[in-house]
Amino acid sequence: MKVLILFALGLVALAAARPSDIIDFEEDHMEHEQEGVAGTAVEGEYSWVAPDGNEYHVKYVADRFGYRIVEDNVVPRMRSDVPEAEDDDD
Repeated sequence: MKVLILFALGLVALAAARPSDIIDFEEDHMEHEQEGVAGTAVEGEYSWVAPDGNEYHVKYVADRFGYRIVEDNVVPRMRSDVPEAEDDDD
């Protein structure tokens, strides 16, 4: 019985010690952090400084629905697809 209790406590300690960080990488000009359960669902963000000095970042989610960017400043935003009203000179 003591062995079983010690084994159970060992499993609990192992589960508690397992970090949710999957990736935590940082350099002078770039970084990447990811948390979650690898192969199941993760969320993370990465950023870098371009040669022109601009800093870019991307926040994402990857799960059973695929990889989705939640927030970024990498791709310029487009105007609305709603056409502007044309002037009628009739």
